Amino acid sequence: MDRASHALCGWIAVLGAATSVVAILALDAVLGGESHRPGRTLRMATISEYVYTAGGWAFLTGVLALAVGSMLLLVGLIRAGVLAPLSVGSILLSLWVIGLVGVAAFPKHNWEIGPSTSGSIHRLATLLAFVSLPAAVLVIARRHRQARPAVWLAYGSLAWLSVLFGAIVIGMLTDLRWYRIIPLGIVERGIVAFEVGAVLALGIWLIRGEFAAAKRVEPA
Repeated sequence: MDRASHALCGWIAVLGAATSVVAILALDAVLGGESHRPGRTLRMATISEYVYTAGGWAFLTGVLALAVGSMLLLVGLIRAGVLAPLSVGSILLSLWVIGLVGVAAFPKHNWEIGPSTSGSIHRLATLLAFVSLPAAVLVIARRHRQARPAVWLAYGSLAWLSVLFGAIVIGMLTDLRWYRIIPLGIVERGIVAFEVGAVLALGIWLIRGEFAAAKRVEPA
C-alpha cells in the first residue's frame, strides 16, 4: 500500500470521527441533553439515550461512522507497517470497533419499560469500547514522538474512566446507586471527547505518514 492509500485510510478515519462529533453536538444542541430516564429529568442524558428520540438516526449514524473510520484506521496502520495484523494493538483497536458496533446494534435500556437483554449487551459493549481504545492508542503510539497528541488524549480518557469506575466501586461498597454518584452524562461525554480526539489524532498521524522511516513498533 503506497502513501496515498495510507492517507486515504487516515482521511476516512478523520471523517468518521468528525461525523460522530457533529452528530453528538447537534443532538445536544437540538434536544438539550434532556434525560429520558424516569427520575433523571434534571440530569444530562447519556449519549445512548438519544436512540429513543427523533434524533435516533443521527446517533446511529455517528456511532457507525466512527466504527467504519476506526476500521479503516486499523487497516491503514497495518498496511503501513506500524502494526502487525495479529498483535496486541490491532486486537485492541478491533475490540474498540466491535464495541462501537455493539453499541449501535443493541440499544440501551429503555427505562420507560425497564431493563432488557439488549440494554445489558449495550452496557458491556460500551465498556469494551471505552477501555479498548485508550489501551490501543498507548500500545500503538507510545514509541512515536509524532503521535504524542494521541497518547495525551488516551491518558485524558483514562482519567475520565477512573471517575466512572470509581463511582462503580463506591456503588459496590455502599447502598448508593453508582450512576447517581456522578453526573453520568457529563462523564460519558468526557470519555467520548478524549477517545474520539485520539482517533482523530491517529488519523492525522496516518495522513502525514510521519512513521514512514520508523520500524514496526509492535511485532506479532
